[in-house]
Amino acid sequence: GKKLGKALVAGFSVKKIAEFSQQCIELGSDLQEVENVVSVTFPSMSAKIDKFAKDAAGSFGLSETMAKKYSSTLGSMAKAFGFTEAEAYDMGTTLAGLAGDVASFYNLSQDEAYTKLKSVFTGETESLKDLGVVMTQSALDSYALANGFGKTTNAMSEAEKVALRYAFVQDKLSAAQGDFARTSDSWANQTKVLSLQFERLKATIGQGLISAFTPVLKVINTLLQKIQVLAVAFKDMMEGIFGKQSAETSALSTAAENAASAAASTANSTGATADN
Repeated sequence: GKKLGKALVAGFSVKKIAEFSQQCIELGSDLQEVENVVSVTFPSMSAKIDKFAKDAAGSFGLSETMAKKYSSTLGSMAKAFGFTEAEAYDMGTTLAGLAGDVASFYNLSQDEAYTKLKSVFTGETESLKDLGVVMTQSALDSYALANGFGKTTNAMSEAEKVALRYAFVQDKLSAAQGDFARTSDSWANQTKVLSLQFERLKATIGQGLISAFTPVLKVINTLLQKIQVLAVAFKDMMEGIFGKQSAETSALSTAAENAASAAASTANSTGATADN
């Protein structure tokens, strides 16, 4: 009985360790993929993004992966409109931080808040209405004329419209800005920080595991490629040996079926004649 109990405990422990390791590897892989986007979007500012992301849990309630994903994706969108790397960094990190604050202020998930704020670049207005932001053309035109833009949207380039929406959205969500830091002592936000810190720990462990296991995976993949080559050669050899025989067997089988069919037909005809 005791041995069985120990075996069950040991099995349960191994399963939990395996699950934990899998979670670590997945989080580590996600962070690695995001860091690739960061290096492409901010080739000369990766260190600044790194610092922003590592401080994001306490400042905005964002995990390191979230902070890097949001800021680099938004920064990439900014660059697509012709903004410089430095301008894209400012816009990306500002909106990423605002996503954390909006999530805290409106009790949303960070991903949902981030998706809504992408409207700065897409111009989509419906999702922002949930936050009380009505970004119609007339509202943007009024804001532009009242805030020194000097012209309305119909006279603006696409980049100018993005800059206008960027200012407009920040202004309309000014009440939410800084909300996470202001309410960081609350139970909800302290719980969120704890969860994010643990997630960061698991991602770091995962990156270590990935470094350890990647060479092993490379060896396995190389071996499987060689086995596949051998398998194809074996298939070709078997077809070379048995292919003609299979074809002859098939032909004989077809002939036998035809003969049986003809015999049955003859028997039926004979039976019909006898009946008559």
